[in-house]
This record gives sequence, structure tokens and C-alpha cells, in this order.
Amino acid sequence: MAEYKGNKEFRKKIRQEILKQRRTIPDEDAYKAGLNIVKVLKEHPFFTSKKIVASYVSTGGEISTSPLNDYLLDAHDLILPFININVKGSMDFYSFKKGDPLIENRFHILEPENKKENLIRPDLIDAIVVPLVAFDNRGNRMGMGGGYYDRMLKKISAECLLIGIAYDFQLIDNVPTESWDMPLDEVITPTAHYIYNKKWP
Repeated sequence: MAEYKGNKEFRKKIRQEILKQRRTIPDEDAYKAGLNIVKVLKEHPFFTSKKIVASYVSTGGEISTSPLNDYLLDAHDLILPFININVKGSMDFYSFKKGDPLIENRFHILEPENKKENLIRPDLIDAIVVPLVAFDNRGNRMGMGGGYYDRMLKKISAECLLIGIAYDFQLIDNVPTESWDMPLDEVITPTAHYIYNKKWP
């Protein structure tokens, strides 16, 4: 894909092109891609001990997080995002256990219940699996444009590992960045593992 400059129209064009392609991915292929992501994480040195890991529920042709979330439920402490509709761009993470309900929000995304006792402070999170629309070879990420993750990533500890998961076609030459954008430490695709900032011994 051609290199784009950092203005709103170019960002919009990138999103439209990639989301259009992503929506054509059959569910079976999205699930297989998710299995490949899990294979990498199971061998990842960072995850040899139990961690508090934030994930999400995939939608719209994204790589399926179902295999990933099953793995995290078994081997780690899984937490999931909840969008606060009362505060623009605000998102929190809540613990999620097997059998807990998921509720569809106004964006048709499944979320955990926002029970106060299940709220996880951002500084306690060991790793966050971050959704994305596009990424580049410097770890720059383009999201959906709501700014939810960019705001959250400014609250976490410096040791928290930020991992993006994406299809190979979501890699572009240059992601237009803004001052508030937070780069990723790693990106895992079905065929590759990109490491930009190593956060383990």
C-alpha cells in the first residue's frame, strides 16, 4: 500500500480501504488466524508466568479473539474493555471469568458487566492486546479513531506490554501519527511477530 501523509483525509482513506478488505474475511479464516496468534503467545517469554492481560471481543472481520481469550482464561487473568458512554473517549477494563455474561453496547461490541468490584486499575495491567486498523514497521498504530486506547495507554505502567494483533495486509508503509498516538511494543500477525520494544529479560 502506498505511503500516506498525516492528515484526516489520508487516515480516513486508509481506514476505508483496510476495513473494506477486513470485512470480507470469512469467520473460519478469522478463527484460524486467531489460533496462530495464540501459538505465538504460548511460546512468548513474557507470558511464562501468570499475568493480568487485557484483551477484547473481536468484531467486523477482525482476527478472532475467541481462541486468545480462551487461552487467557485458562492460563492468565483476563480483563476486557468497557466503554464509558458518559465520558467521551473513556474506557475501563473489568475482570472476566468463564461463565460471566457479555453485553452488547451501542457500537454492537460485546463488553463485560461494569461491576465496581471487577474494575481493574490501569497500573495493575501487565499486558494489553490492542486492536488496530493499520500498523507500520515502527510500531505505529492506527485505530478506529475514537481515541479510547490512546487515552487508556497513557494511564498504564511503563512495564505494561502492548501487543497489536492484525492480518498481514494491515501492515502499511507509514501510519500517519498525531502527538497523542501511542506506539506498540509488538505486533503479531498470522505469519510474523514484529518486536519494536523488548520488555522481557
